[in-house]
Amino acid sequence: MKLPSIVRSIRSVVAWLVTMGLAGCLGAAAQTSQVIIPRVAGMPNLPQPFAMRDWSQVTRDYLGLVLDFEQLGEHLPLVGWLDNSLTMVSFPSYVGGSRDPEAVNYLAAVVSGSLVGLDMRNYRGQDWVTLGTNFFNAEEGVYVNRPRGGTGGSFWYDIFPNVLFYQLNNLYPGNSARDEQALSVARKWHEACVALGGKTDPLALPDFDHTGLNLKTMKPVDQGRIEPEGAAGIAWLEYMAWLKFKDPRFLSAADWSIRSLQTKPVAQSPLYEVLLPYGALIAARMNAEQGCDYDVAKLVNACFEPHGKLQARPGWGVISDRWNRVDAHGLVGSTTDGGGYAFAMNTFQWAGALVPLARYDTRYARDIGKWTLNLANAARLFYPNAHNAEHQSSYAWATAHDRKSVIAYEGIRKWKRGAATARADYGTVRGRIVQGSFASTEFRSDVPPDSEVFEETSGNGTPFQHIWEFDLPGAQARWLVVAAERIAGGHANNAFQFSYASRPAGPYTPVFSVTGRDSAQVVELPAVLRGKLYVKAESSDQSVGWRGPDRLAVDAMAISFQSNVGPFAQGDLVVSFIDLLKEATVPIVLYRPASATTDLGLYGSSHVGILGGIIKRTNVERILQLDLLRTDYYHAKAYPTYLYYNPYSSTKTVEINVGTEPRDIYDAVSDQVIRKNVQGCARFTIQSDAARIVVLVPAGGKVLREGKRTSIDDVIVRYSN
Repeated sequence: MKLPSIVRSIRSVVAWLVTMGLAGCLGAAAQTSQVIIPRVAGMPNLPQPFAMRDWSQVTRDYLGLVLDFEQLGEHLPLVGWLDNSLTMVSFPSYVGGSRDPEAVNYLAAVVSGSLVGLDMRNYRGQDWVTLGTNFFNAEEGVYVNRPRGGTGGSFWYDIFPNVLFYQLNNLYPGNSARDEQALSVARKWHEACVALGGKTDPLALPDFDHTGLNLKTMKPVDQGRIEPEGAAGIAWLEYMAWLKFKDPRFLSAADWSIRSLQTKPVAQSPLYEVLLPYGALIAARMNAEQGCDYDVAKLVNACFEPHGKLQARPGWGVISDRWNRVDAHGLVGSTTDGGGYAFAMNTFQWAGALVPLARYDTRYARDIGKWTLNLANAARLFYPNAHNAEHQSSYAWATAHDRKSVIAYEGIRKWKRGAATARADYGTVRGRIVQGSFASTEFRSDVPPDSEVFEETSGNGTPFQHIWEFDLPGAQARWLVVAAERIAGGHANNAFQFSYASRPAGPYTPVFSVTGRDSAQVVELPAVLRGKLYVKAESSDQSVGWRGPDRLAVDAMAISFQSNVGPFAQGDLVVSFIDLLKEATVPIVLYRPASATTDLGLYGSSHVGILGGIIKRTNVERILQLDLLRTDYYHAKAYPTYLYYNPYSSTKTVEINVGTEPRDIYDAVSDQVIRKNVQGCARFTIQSDAARIVVLVPAGGKVLREGKRTSIDDVIVRYSN
């Protein structure tokens, strides 16, 4: 719609005043026009209940626990040595899990410590930075997720370790060996872009619609899923490499990668796991620093907004929901799996990549500030001390060994997935129980004694059959899930047919057969069933002439349903994940015994230093200070820069320690110096539901506005759009 000329004139005057830094008298009009992130618009300004943790202290306490060789207790210590020469440590991804180290866990922990001010080259007597170089695969020229591992299984698992390495190399500069590795990494991923079709003249974009790329063969790998966000991780790596090494090939690869992300229709978001926010950040940085014109809004919204089947990972994005009277807004994960399933690693990484974006595109200041407030508050839900025993899966270990509650659960569900297990062995015909009982089917485990095992009795006529009795949960939607195995004993044409009925005598409804190795199978139960459920397993073949009887080993069986317990802190280890049904909204699981492992995930917890490095509390509760430089790696010379968001309905006065040297306080949102010549504890105001990007600049510094940039004493303090 064409605006009246008077309105256009007013807008022109306001724009000129803002550019000249003279618009303070116009109040709100002086603010940079803020971009709305639709997903953030639905989040509360004041999340409830509010309980902000000291994330810097959580980080320090976490590393103090998990990197302590002297800890004693079940599953402790969590760190050890892989060999007698002490060249690499063991470091589990879960408490109680395999001790093989993963780069996405180990390197993240080292980055986290560095972000909160610890020198990880000499922490508790070890050089954790140098130990991390064990993840470099010299043959392939890149960092890989496991020592002596390789590439090709997954874009995000192959690229993300290199992102973490580049972060570490920026935090600890000046090491020539690591710089050589960084150069190798950049060259190799540039080659990958070329192998996927990237070309400059004429322009052709690499095709990332694959599962991964084998860097030995330079051939794409396809395993039934695509991870197009690999382009985002490569864009970040290649731009960082260009900033460091100035090789124009690296800038070209970054450009190809961002362009390939932009070609995706909105409904086909490239988001898969953790890399896409890095692409959004690089798009904003290259717009600001290189004069590009990428669609930042499209990439940012793809990080937040979940979509359906066409998305690389349907339903994934940022949670904007209240879970059983608790705000879970801002967390990251599946919005559909069981009503919502957020993950610690993804949540922390989203903040690390997207918070500094506001520095390069100040239009996002308000919504990034609001989202981060919600995220930082809700992130406490990943930790055991946020819940009672009923609302978490590994309460016993956490309360016994993690007194400060610093090891997070892998994730948190909106609702616990219930599992009603068998109440009794009702009866057996032409067979016998040779091991266990109905109680042995409560948990899924690979240990044979945990199964209930039956053996057929030889003879003609009525086949073997066994019936279990269940109490049906009252939920409307219920699924019978069985993990069982036929052990062939000579009954050649046999299978074990499972069926269910509401009475022991039937009639029974056949559902599935077990013919070989343990394979969990699922069937939805009719909503009309009430009270009891009887599940029968019987031999399908009644012929004579067996060479010997078969056996049926039932590892686990349950009626899966949505319980009324929520939120529920857990992960994917205590549960044995079976399937996602009904457009990925219904998770089907069987539980594992508490002695098997825990859901306390180091590989998520190890990223907490992102919040610890970025976030500080201020004199006003719920107004946070966000350090925009802390995770803005390889940035140009900059003054201390902080984002503040005021969620209240009235103007607030915030305090900041500017140090002993005289400073001016410049606000990049309004492009104004808002306080002059201050020292020590200074104060400034923030209007209701608004943000400031505060830059601490030299007192009386020379302000220069040139094109789309504002600099003070030749240091850029603002990029306009």
